[in-house]
Formats: sequence, C-alpha cells, structure tokens
Amino acid sequence: MRQRRLCHTGPIMTMFSLMVSLFVLSGCASGSTTISPPIPFTPVPVDFTHAWAKGTHPFTGAAVIDIDGDGTFEIFVGGGAGQRDALLSYRGGRLVNIEPGTGLSQESTTYGSTAIDLDADGDTDLLVAREDGVFLYLNDRGRFQERRIPVDLPVDSVPFHVAVADIDHDGDGDLYISVFVNAKNFRSATFNDPTHAKPNRMLLNNGDLTFTDITVSSGTASKQNTFLSVFVDLDSDGWQDLVVSQNTGAVEFFRNMKDRTFQPVTVSSIFGFWMGLAVGDIDRDGDQDLLFTNVGRSIPLFLTTGDLHKDQRHTHDWMLLRNDGNFHFTDVTNAYGLSGEGFAWGAVFEDLNLDGQLDLLVAQNYIKWPVHRFLKLSGRTYLHSTESGTPVFHHTPALGLENPYFGQSPVIVDLDGDGKQDLLWLNIDGPARAFLNTTRANYVTMTVPDTVAAIGTNITIETDKGKSETRAIVGPAGMLTDQTPELSFGLGDCEQVVRVVVQRPNGQTEVITSPPINRKIRLR
Repeated sequence: MRQRRLCHTGPIMTMFSLMVSLFVLSGCASGSTTISPPIPFTPVPVDFTHAWAKGTHPFTGAAVIDIDGDGTFEIFVGGGAGQRDALLSYRGGRLVNIEPGTGLSQESTTYGSTAIDLDADGDTDLLVAREDGVFLYLNDRGRFQERRIPVDLPVDSVPFHVAVADIDHDGDGDLYISVFVNAKNFRSATFNDPTHAKPNRMLLNNGDLTFTDITVSSGTASKQNTFLSVFVDLDSDGWQDLVVSQNTGAVEFFRNMKDRTFQPVTVSSIFGFWMGLAVGDIDRDGDQDLLFTNVGRSIPLFLTTGDLHKDQRHTHDWMLLRNDGNFHFTDVTNAYGLSGEGFAWGAVFEDLNLDGQLDLLVAQNYIKWPVHRFLKLSGRTYLHSTESGTPVFHHTPALGLENPYFGQSPVIVDLDGDGKQDLLWLNIDGPARAFLNTTRANYVTMTVPDTVAAIGTNITIETDKGKSETRAIVGPAGMLTDQTPELSFGLGDCEQVVRVVVQRPNGQTEVITSPPINRKIRLR
C-alpha cells in the first residue's frame, strides 16, 4: 500500500454550479486482532435544530463546557442569524436547552466556540466567533458576562474559530483566530487571488485579558482562508506548535521557536479543500498524528480546478499524516484504508469501543450541493483494527451512528457521567443528534481541568500488556468545535492498569500507580 514520505519539501470547500455525485476490535491495550460484534450506541433526543440564514456561511459551532464546576458537561451550540444559541444539558434521558438566563446568546450568526478558563478564576469561560466579531464570555458560577475582544480583522472577512495556548510559557492564554472571507464575497475554487484569501490573527495575552496583535512579528498570518487551526506539540519539546487547515491551499505548519515567533515548516501537501482536522496518536509511538478532511470523491476533480495554474495540482482525497518526529511526516492515507472517501467536514479520533485503539468519526454532506439533499452520505464511523499485522480503519454501520443530515462535526462528550465518551453530531440547518456509549468494556477516564496550563498535557496508560496511545490535550478539533477535556482510555477486557503517566507542558511528570478502572480520575 502506498505511503508518501513528507518532510521539508515543496508547497480549500467551495460552491460549484455543477454538481455530480459519484457516490475489530481488540481486547486490551496490546492491540490483539480478536474480532467481536460492536455494541450499538443508544440515541438520545436533543432539543435543538440549527437554522441556517442565507447571506451567511452555512456553519455552526460547539464547545463542551462544565458551566458550574459540578463535573457534568454541557454543550454550547451556535445558532444561525436571528436564532439564539443553545446550551444543552443531559436531563431526564434527553438533551434539553438551558441557555435562557445564562447570558451566553446573541442573534448574530455563531461559528466556532472554545471553552477555557481564560481568567484563571476556577470557572470555565467561553470564546465565541460570530459574524460580527470575537467575544469572550466570562463565567461567574454559571452566569456569563459578554466582552468583545478587539481584533483588526481583514476587510470582508469573518472569524471562524479561536484556538488557545500559552505560546510563550508566561502563564496566560494567547489566541489564534481562524479567518475566512465573508459569505457575500466568497468565490468557489479560488486558489490564486490574494484579495480573496484572508490571513489569520495571532493575539498575545497581555496578562489582563487585553491582547496585542503579533500576527506579523510572530510569522503566523497564513496564506489562505482557514476553517480550523490547532495548537499541538508536534516535536515533543513542550511548546505548542500550530497547524492550519485551510481552504484552497496547502496545509500550513508553524514550529514554535520559543521566543513568540513561529517558523513555517513546508510539508508536501498539495492544494486541497482542507477543512476538518483530527489529532491523535494512531500508531502509539507517543506523538500526535493528523487527519485532514477534503471534498473527497463526491465530485470529479476537473470540476474544481477554478483558477489553478497549469503547473499547480490539487487533490480531493483526505490526508492522514503519521508523525515521525521533528516535523517529518508520512502520508498513510491509503495504508489505513481512508482513500476514495466522499465529501467530509469535521473529524475526531476517539476510542469508540474501548479496545485501546483510536477510532475515527467523520461528518459528511454539503448543504449547497443539491444532490446531497436527495442522496446523503452516511457520515463515517470507523473502528481501528489490525489485519495481518497492518492497522486499518473500517467503516462500521453496526455502531448505529449513521447521520443522514448535513453533518458538520462530531462532538465527543460524556453526557451521562458514566466515564464512557458519548457522541453528538453537530448538523447544519438540521437537528443535532446525540448517542450514548453502551460499550461493555473496561476503561480509565482522566478528567483534565479546562485551563490554559493544561493545554499540551500528555497522558499515557500502561497495563501489564504494554502502553496505550499517548493522548494529548489540544483544545479545538473537528471543525469549529471544542471537544471534551476528558480523555478515556479503553482497556478491553483488561482489569488492571499498572500506572498512568501524566506529562505536563512545563516538564513536570506525575505518576499514578494502580489507578482504579471504570472510574474517572480528576487531575488538578
């Protein structure tokens, strides 16, 4: 199977007037190949339906947040223009909207959101990117005070999402804003018009919740319109690097130089419509691998050439990059069975069946393609298994997680507090859909505080069979979404964990020996 070696060499969702449709499981952390039937997830009613208003981009956003510190997670979900946002809470067997009275909503179109304790007072705050700007909602025991964050956005642009990390190790959260051309001026398949591309913004926290724009001096402006940006330590040096998933361009990587500057690292991804971004240690070597979604094989390549020059190439394929260390990557898309797939948005790695291997969830369908109104893709739910010594992802409808709506992103969250991670499909112009994880397998769940200091924390579980993958707290992932701060490690039928190793970005290491299984362990 083809693997492409990617290192320091050469050099994205659009609308098209013509639409064509071309339409496991191991026991312990040892990675055995024992096959057993998957247990379906259980659907949960959700009291929210997103409404897309024409004249804005057809997106929403979501963030998992514990608004009152009681250990139970809510989900903030953005509304369309003229529609209030929602705050969903699992009560009485359904997700109900408890937003009224919280101070969280506006009627401006809401895009991405990120939950983080930005003022370090012990309550989790919320950053929200809206059609009319970026807003910080400061949490006071479940009630929120709105504060606009001044930022000089490019002309004819909107903010899509906000990533947070302490880029300079001074103890506070700095912001990276993903920026996109506004809906009125958006043109499909535009690769080479610099007036159409909108650079992102890097804001340095001054320590008092005011910010200084250091985009130029930091070298992080980006080259195209961006759907999602993620801070993640790619070279294991304890400093957060930056990955930018952008439309009609090549994926961009920025190495943190530890002096408030970033160095671009060229990775040979050709032009694509890069949208969603999943982060996870799929090969259990201790570093984080990356999956980028694309428009897939739902339409022919020749229909999306746009203004490409004759010497420029683009692709519709998704891209799975194995991290080989020191900013060297290998393209293993084909090797893991992810080639030839259809149109995709947000993607997230998660151990769905708790067998000790990271699985994959991918949202699909585009609301502006008429063909998808009649022939929708199902959304992809892949279980990770090993066949003849080769790891692969298999789409597994038996999990019961098919999503025949305009899916935007999976959202991972433990809704019922049982320590197993559940799922919410975030959908565009349609109902959100939730599912409880009823898998019968052992696990250890680590609850990490939603703080700036925790971003970049790496956790590894060791059993008597060996190590699991290393899970990292990376902030946003998927597409315009912020996932749970909990990390659940599947153990399969293993009944003993030797130790948990917690490596913090400041270099401190915590070891928890013989932790209890099938319980949550709360870190400080």
